[in-house]
Amino acid sequence: MLGGRAVDLAAAAGGALVLLNLAAGLYRVRRLHVLSDARPLAVRAAAIVAALGVLAPAVGPARPAVWFPAAVLFVLAPGSVRLAARHAVRIGRRGPLRPPLALIVGTGVLSDYLVWSLRRRPEIGLLPLGRLAAGLPDAAGDAPDLRRLIAAHRVETAVVVLDEIEPEDVEPTVRACAEAGCETLVVPLSGGAHGLPPGPSGRVRYLAGVPCVPLTRRPYGPVARCGKRLFDLAGALALLAVLWPVLLACAAAVRRESGPGVLFRQSRLGLAGRPFVLLKFRTLRPADDTESDTRWSVHGDARIGPVGAFLRRTSLDELPQLWNVVRGDMSLVGPRPERPHFVRRFAETCPGYVLRHRVPVGMTGWAQVHGLRGDTSIEMRARFDNHYIDHWSFAMDLRILLLTFNAMILRRTA
Repeated sequence: MLGGRAVDLAAAAGGALVLLNLAAGLYRVRRLHVLSDARPLAVRAAAIVAALGVLAPAVGPARPAVWFPAAVLFVLAPGSVRLAARHAVRIGRRGPLRPPLALIVGTGVLSDYLVWSLRRRPEIGLLPLGRLAAGLPDAAGDAPDLRRLIAAHRVETAVVVLDEIEPEDVEPTVRACAEAGCETLVVPLSGGAHGLPPGPSGRVRYLAGVPCVPLTRRPYGPVARCGKRLFDLAGALALLAVLWPVLLACAAAVRRESGPGVLFRQSRLGLAGRPFVLLKFRTLRPADDTESDTRWSVHGDARIGPVGAFLRRTSLDELPQLWNVVRGDMSLVGPRPERPHFVRRFAETCPGYVLRHRVPVGMTGWAQVHGLRGDTSIEMRARFDNHYIDHWSFAMDLRILLLTFNAMILRRTA
């Protein structure tokens, strides 16, 4: 029977191994070879066993008959468990757990190999939708057509094979994939120089043995996406239950100032550029649809009455968007949605603007809590929004919500 100190030491060693593996990202579901993680797991376990060998005399007399089998088991068990888990994932992905879709952009031997490998090895974690010939009218057509194809099939990863597309098609193809909100992997030219910036991870990844440069990635995976949606739904319903007297008071004030038509409805673009109808309390005197869709409102606009000015200053005009969150059009936190007319304009002058559509739009965002709203720099707003997307976490969402609440209470720009 092992003593209490030995049990404590073993528990500490197991916890240390888990923390090391977690920090190294070995518990993430990734598109790697089944055996790729076995070596680092074994190395970490062996290092901890060596440390235990040093600490063992402090616990009690070393008995090889006990310590040696335990050490071997400690080294081999993590890799064995991971291999078994990967095998279970492989079986599941052949059945009901279908992996996310991937689109291979290129027409040649390498793209053929990628399609063949991904279909043959479901443990890699991508199911190829097929190949696409960039720049050909009967296939991808222009960049907007490529974005629509990705959105229509909910493609999560695009793999662009540079050796198999024309040089003039590289930039619009890569940009279209990134703007569509999917993870974008680029297979460099066979010479090794691809002339592209490093990916967000700063590392080369391997897809079925093929080196890929990750240019953009999805900000969060399926589990985090589901968790964020549940958080949005619970948060929006709770806020509606608490704030309904405020909503009624705002509606009555708007009705008194502007007459019928308390809610303002307008088409905005959300995730992957899909349109939806956004709700707000009306803060401007009624205008025709063409004017409201194409006119940019600025501070001191003559169409804004006293009630409207108050609602805008305190951001209370945004509260009806809680219903947009419940419906799934929006998130509590994300880049602010914009009208289609201005999205087209801003995309022409600000290359990173459309990248904001990689995630659901939100009621508040990183740009807004730093004062970038209304008649402010579009380029700076896009920079802040893309920073949020590239560094998203639940903690960051909570921080933005707290900053927004603080700004509303203090009647500052949020």
